[in-house]
Amino acid sequence: MKKFLALTVMALYLSLLAAAAAADSGEYPRTITDSSGREVKVEMPIERIIVLTTESAEAVRILGDGDTIVGVTDLIIQQSDYFPELQDREVVGSWNEFDYEKIGRLATEGDRIVPDILVICYPSGSYNGASYAVDAVAAGLAPFQNIAVAAFDLNRPQTMARELADLGVLLGREAEASDFLRWNEEHLQAVKDAVSGRERPVVYAEREAGSGMGEISTYGRGSALHDLMEEAGGSNLVQEQASYPRVSWEWVVTREPDVIILTPRTVSPDWKGLGWDPSRDGEAIQEIINQVASRPGAEGVPAVEEGRVYVVYRDVLFGMDSVVGMTYLASVFYPDARLDPGAVYAEYLDRLGLSYPQGRIFVYPSPG
Repeated sequence: MKKFLALTVMALYLSLLAAAAAADSGEYPRTITDSSGREVKVEMPIERIIVLTTESAEAVRILGDGDTIVGVTDLIIQQSDYFPELQDREVVGSWNEFDYEKIGRLATEGDRIVPDILVICYPSGSYNGASYAVDAVAAGLAPFQNIAVAAFDLNRPQTMARELADLGVLLGREAEASDFLRWNEEHLQAVKDAVSGRERPVVYAEREAGSGMGEISTYGRGSALHDLMEEAGGSNLVQEQASYPRVSWEWVVTREPDVIILTPRTVSPDWKGLGWDPSRDGEAIQEIINQVASRPGAEGVPAVEEGRVYVVYRDVLFGMDSVVGMTYLASVFYPDARLDPGAVYAEYLDRLGLSYPQGRIFVYPSPG
């Protein structure tokens, strides 16, 4: 497996080097196949980017093109501590609804659209029956010529390297993509080495209880967190193909998970910044764990009996920093593993020009 992984990574690096050679010669147009299977062609160097996902905003910054971002969603504006340099950019919609006319106006210079603009969105996804993915975005921008649309997840360990490499080709940032992927692979391999050959704990990951104990939203095989947990050495209790299947608490009790992961959207209404503040959020986080421990039959669940119910800061689990989340999860699954997720996160934030927030909570209780 390790040999195959090394060969795969080497092949990727070689392809990046080949693409970089093309970039040095200034060759255009450039064409890639995005994560939706669509062919994406850019006719000239990209000077303007509109990011419709937080993951793509991170990726563009990682590649050194943050100053070319001209349009964002309101979710990026709301995360001001994470995206401080994007707070003055045009807002073109929410996380799932976009103003295509505004995007068209933003792309237009004079009476024409110069083909130096790229819009980045998700390859798939819908909310209340309405797509917020590339099919809807491409259709919404169809009246406007010369706007390239690319679809990437940028939040799954298995596909992130290919996606970042492709984005690097479109932006002429192959060298930057290669540098980040080498860093990412170093820390992925550290996790793989730490968990290799060990008995996998059965892990139950919960999104939210929602309407009650009979309809709990979880993470199935179609979710990015399923992939992350498996890569971190855990075995997901929920094996349904759907991304977010619903289960009953009674069902969970009968399966006796070794570890429970809770991923609340927030723990306090005035939350802001990277991680949780112990003085402000500590009691609220503990209460989340207490609520699970007080559920019917919880006292017989190994995870509860052994104090292995954890609240995890959701933002480190999804996105370009998913290797950080993987390192945190591996530390939870194997407390004796010699891993330092805080140091990995500090390195990642440094690449974004941000400082690691000392004293903040990202996993509670602290593993180990």
